[in-house]
Amino acid sequence: MARIRYLSVLSENPEELAQFYKRYLQMVEIGRSPEGDISLTDGFYNFTLFKGRPALREPRMEPGLHHIGVEVDSLEEAKARYLEFNPRGIIVPESGDIHHGELRIYDPECNPVSLSERGFGVRPERKLPRIGHVAYNALDPERILSFYTQVLGLREVKSSYSRRQQGRSAGPGKKRRKEDRHQADGRRPVPVCL
Repeated sequence: MARIRYLSVLSENPEELAQFYKRYLQMVEIGRSPEGDISLTDGFYNFTLFKGRPALREPRMEPGLHHIGVEVDSLEEAKARYLEFNPRGIIVPESGDIHHGELRIYDPECNPVSLSERGFGVRPERKLPRIGHVAYNALDPERILSFYTQVLGLREVKSSYSRRQQGRSAGPGKKRRKEDRHQADGRRPVPVCL
């Protein structure tokens, strides 16, 4: 079963952000790169703050949430499901160090998704506060829902599924679109809102 274990953020000042997360959310630093990247953890997630720089060679370089990482039981099986979903899909090897997964794939809206069999360098432990919500602004929520379900095994949150069956938005609130979807990995109560 797939588990969301990694969040990547691009920042002009990772040091300042890291100080904030350590001071107010009791995150612990687990690694630094010579280029200024900092990896933190809340005890379950690897929360990596990449310093924005041309050497990253990322297609998108705007500050903010960049991509998620998913721990999978088998990289080979995940790759096979990915290529079945998208036969022309791009697979990029990653270094597998504390700041990266072992390989990267891309969802239908070109958001990178890092994959690892090794938990992104974090042994799970229960503690508070912790990360509790991740949101993407999906242009095509149904296609993204299909990708994360079929390729990575995430599941649509029960309330989101029920509301969708009734033709309502995924959750309460005036700003929610009827197309919005919420998914989770089934292990942690962290919805990925699409």
